[in-house]
Amino acid sequence: MATGIRKFSVLEASNLNLGQLGYEYVTNATVSDDSYIALTALGTTAGKSTTTITATSSDTAIWDTLTAIEVPVGVTIYGKWSSVQVGSGDAAIVYKSA
Repeated sequence: MATGIRKFSVLEASNLNLGQLGYEYVTNATVSDDSYIALTALGTTAGKSTTTITATSSDTAIWDTLTAIEVPVGVTIYGKWSSVQVGSGDAAIVYKSA
């Protein structure tokens, strides 16, 4: 086993994969400073019932990159994303991953 690698308990490892490292509230912007595990659509100021999201997959062998998809308000998409863009006037919460 490599020296210096921290072992996580089962609970700690699960929490890391559930966005327990925090979140960013994103409106009409792109975030790409971290890895993200989940995206929740919040809607728009214009009253649209969807949020436009583009997200770059960290592992395209498992998850597809999303290109300008319309996500219904309240829906959470799980995956592993390196960059997330929210459409003009739209809002989303992006949960950070390890």
